[in-house]
Amino acid sequence: MKPLKTVLVVSCISALVMLACGISFDLGTTPSPSAPQQPSSQDQISTMVAQTVQAFRQAEPSATPTSTATPTNVPAPPTLSVSVATNCYAGPRTNYGFVITIRPGTIVTVVGKDIADNYWIIAVPNYPGTVCWLSGQYASVSGETGNLSSPATPALSNYNLSEPRNLHVSCTSESLSGTPEPWWHNGSEWSVDFRWTNTDPDQTGVRVYRNGRLRATLGGHASSYNETFFHEGRHGVTYGVQAFSSTEVSSIVTLDVNHCR
Repeated sequence: MKPLKTVLVVSCISALVMLACGISFDLGTTPSPSAPQQPSSQDQISTMVAQTVQAFRQAEPSATPTSTATPTNVPAPPTLSVSVATNCYAGPRTNYGFVITIRPGTIVTVVGKDIADNYWIIAVPNYPGTVCWLSGQYASVSGETGNLSSPATPALSNYNLSEPRNLHVSCTSESLSGTPEPWWHNGSEWSVDFRWTNTDPDQTGVRVYRNGRLRATLGGHASSYNETFFHEGRHGVTYGVQAFSSTEVSSIVTLDVNHCR
């Protein structure tokens, strides 16, 4: 369309110029001094030409550059599952500190690989910012692993405090539905008494977890934790306990509570 508009402008200007020439030949008399000064025919034509060009410029659409967003496809991180319960350590061998046990049916995110030692580095489920080394012997990995980093073998773990032992939980529940139906139909109130035995004289505190979330930070000699909470669903809960000092921690020792009557 732009070349056509240019041709039209040129044609209009040419026509107006020719008209100006014709007017200049016909108007040969000098205006009377008493008559008001009128624009000359040449000035009139120039004005008409300028107005025509301006009209075409205003009619021409302005081109506004638009940016097209390029979609970025970020692949999902690879995941891992195990066929048998497998311990995960703070390094690529069992002489590193024990972190947690990954059980069949649990899906974890893979964040690195240690091909030389046949270990995968995984994000510890429910413990943000914590990773551990899991043997590939019973592991199945899904997803793209070509871009995973291969970190250097870490120094011996700071998971070297002796972990608490003899974990025990007693639990009572009260149905909130008021019916004889199973407790999981409408939820129930659980009252839990969680106990353990401290085994490391250097520990200065104890952390208590429920379903991977920190519930309490207790003093170094604490050996029990009590709580009451509303529980919904047919699945149980998992309690964990961990000893710590200013520079070291123990492994997170867990105990499953499947039923509470």
